[in-house]
Amino acid sequence: MKRRDFLKTSMVAGMGLLGGVNLSTATAGDANGKRPNILLMVTDDLGYSDVSCFRDKGKWKPRIAPPGNVKGIDTPHLDALAKQGMMLTDFHSNCSVCSPTRASILTGRYNHRTGVSNVLGQLGKAMRQVQKPGEEPFLGLSLDELTIAEVLKAGGYRTGMFGKWHLGPMSTHHPMDQGFEVFVGTGGNAGDNFAMKQGPGHTGKSYFFRGRETVDAPGHWHTDVLADETIKFMTQPNMKPFFAYVPFTAPHVPYVGPNDEKLANSFEGNEAYGMGPRKDFHKAHKEIVEGLDAAIGRIMDALKKQGLLENTLVLFTSDNGPIQYGSAYPYRGGKAGIYEGGTRVPTIACWPGMIPAGSRSKQLGMTMDLLPTLAAIGRCKLPAGRKLDGINLADVLTQQKTKERGMVFWEKPVQVWMKKFHLRQWAVRDGKWSAVQERNNAPMRLYNLETDPGQKRDLAKKHPNQLARMKAAFGVWKKDVYNDSPWKLDEYMERFEKAGILEK
Repeated sequence: MKRRDFLKTSMVAGMGLLGGVNLSTATAGDANGKRPNILLMVTDDLGYSDVSCFRDKGKWKPRIAPPGNVKGIDTPHLDALAKQGMMLTDFHSNCSVCSPTRASILTGRYNHRTGVSNVLGQLGKAMRQVQKPGEEPFLGLSLDELTIAEVLKAGGYRTGMFGKWHLGPMSTHHPMDQGFEVFVGTGGNAGDNFAMKQGPGHTGKSYFFRGRETVDAPGHWHTDVLADETIKFMTQPNMKPFFAYVPFTAPHVPYVGPNDEKLANSFEGNEAYGMGPRKDFHKAHKEIVEGLDAAIGRIMDALKKQGLLENTLVLFTSDNGPIQYGSAYPYRGGKAGIYEGGTRVPTIACWPGMIPAGSRSKQLGMTMDLLPTLAAIGRCKLPAGRKLDGINLADVLTQQKTKERGMVFWEKPVQVWMKKFHLRQWAVRDGKWSAVQERNNAPMRLYNLETDPGQKRDLAKKHPNQLARMKAAFGVWKKDVYNDSPWKLDEYMERFEKAGILEK
């Protein structure tokens, strides 16, 4: 079913039923038949072990060892959330960089089907250099895609987004055109995290949005601003349940923490991808994560004070693993890589009375599972005939079941900065097995994650049949998702290489 047809039929159905869903035939929801509010929080570049309760024996081990005066990060509010709910210890982002994972979260599909194969902005710039007359570069998530916000809105939820979009230019790909009724945040990263204006002295144009317009930012730390706006949205009196999507910009660089307002004025606010004015990167990362944790604590406190927590499903995850100053220990690698540390992310689900408190799940999950899971829990229709790759994990959360699933796949056609053609990285998970190819034409490696979570011992020669099955499955999967892409991925890779945009 096409997006426009789904939205049209859902609006008609909603006139006779609550959001077009017959509650008497619903298969999810709480014991009283009341649909829950949904709060989905997604951090940016947070490592698996940056959250205290996910650490192996309490060890915080960034890829670059911190100086002795920097101890492990404390996340008491996230730890408390985990005690109230479930830790998902084998949950993964769909990519090890930002935009692709966000596309999968919103659509329930492998990001390749949406065309979001790399960090947007960089991708569009490269495409413009090699496009032929009459061709348009791919700029962002197509309006033909159906998002989680549209599914829940059609089902009777009010929808708000507070944070980072990063799925195309705001002038042509705005989140309010994809199902969000309220939006406060940024198109990309938060820059200086305070003034949020471009240019020297922060005197230029603001990149802080309220709705469709850029306005002056409130002036305090951006993560706290997002928490404030989320609380305001959630606590408004309304008969409808809410869906609040909160894609934080923290702890992504530039490293400008909650107490760094004066330092924020020392560099240009549009240096969104630089490290920022500080040089004590490990300490800065720690302060930002702890500030993020405190902001989440305020959000949770607001739910409790308003009597909303008992009927709110809270989900917390990250868009990918950490840069070198965060920790994915005991897993190998981090952001932009294809090993477990790049995609295995700390994930918590809490729904009092429905998700067992203090529980853990080893279910292999993906961010693309969020759409079908939340649609089921919210009793909202999914479009008939639309190809979704995610699976419904509602029973995993509420009944501690384990759900069988086939192999899952990751692939990055190029590295983050569009400069390394040979790093066409890909990986496959088949239960305990992980197959990894670090670069185009490199030998494929095989790891047993049950005995070797750090992916140190290559078992490819010992288990050639297992590796062959995974490699063959990857080829079938790649052909399928590439065929759905709105632009020809392989053809453009060849153009990039010939143009010298990508290294051979």
